[in-house]
Amino acid sequence: MLKKFAAILGFVMILGWLASGTSALAADADPFISLKSTSSGSEVKIVVTGEHLKDLYAYDFMLTYDAQKLAYQSASAGASGFSIDPIVNNSDIRIAHTKVGKIAGDNGTLELAVVKFKRLQTGAAELSIHDVKLVDSKLNTAGTNVKAAFTVGKGSTSTEVTLEDIKGHWAQDAIIQAVQQGWITGYSNGIFLPNKEVTRAEFAAMLIRAMGTDGGTHQPLQFTDAKQIPTWALAYVEEAVSRSIMNGYENGAFGPNKLITRAEMAAMAIRSLHVAEVAKDSSKLSFADSSLIPAWAKPYAAEAAQKGIMNGRSGNLFAPSAHATRAEAVVVILALLQQK
Repeated sequence: MLKKFAAILGFVMILGWLASGTSALAADADPFISLKSTSSGSEVKIVVTGEHLKDLYAYDFMLTYDAQKLAYQSASAGASGFSIDPIVNNSDIRIAHTKVGKIAGDNGTLELAVVKFKRLQTGAAELSIHDVKLVDSKLNTAGTNVKAAFTVGKGSTSTEVTLEDIKGHWAQDAIIQAVQQGWITGYSNGIFLPNKEVTRAEFAAMLIRAMGTDGGTHQPLQFTDAKQIPTWALAYVEEAVSRSIMNGYENGAFGPNKLITRAEMAAMAIRSLHVAEVAKDSSKLSFADSSLIPAWAKPYAAEAAQKGIMNGRSGNLFAPSAHATRAEAVVVILALLQQK
């Protein structure tokens, strides 16, 4: 415990030295930062590398990204030593890391950080590194003028989408974007079936794929019909239940093959955002059929409408008991990703 406290205290002191801007590191060539990216489905991984380093003991930098195109997921820094938790503020991420103890710093080329994002929109996304501070084992700092800029291209998420049955559909653009992001696909015969109604298991899979898994191990489901959950959907349902996004019915069943209603979709959408308190005043619901929305679902419907996550159907109807379609589910999930 004392060793851990000493390491943290030492890191805090180093950050203070970094901010004070003491004498520069000596080096044959000035250090610089390079960025590269890889993509897999909707995940974009950015690797931050320092080059021409000499006796690098600690570092601190800011990464600014395009929050309209990318959603921050996680970051890791340094193979050994101590890192503060990344500090995320709007579209800025601060990453800082230090070695611990009286040891020499690193020289040459070193991977400084790996930052993972989820792509929200297709198209180029700009990232930049700035406010870089490097410190050597003698606590001299340098690198205040080191900067780097990088553009993440369309990459693997921009593959051409040719689905025969979405041309002219009201959700065509949203469907193309979702397929490009990799969390939903069409069918093997080249169609999407945008108006096909969605089961609860299918919605769980779509939602968790889009928002990203937590990587944890979840308790086996205790629903009376747990064995009816399709194998391909089981992990997604387990995570949705673990994260309190979905639950079962009063009779103890989950209803994996039951078609999801729009009221249920509103509730699950808002729960996935972990909103501290949903709107209590549902009197502001302006849908023509607001009186038909179940009492338990009204706060979620009001919150979803207020945040622009769900809109009504034609005739200004919320249609709470109607079954959600694949197109509607895609549009709602894309709106959720914009909220993160």
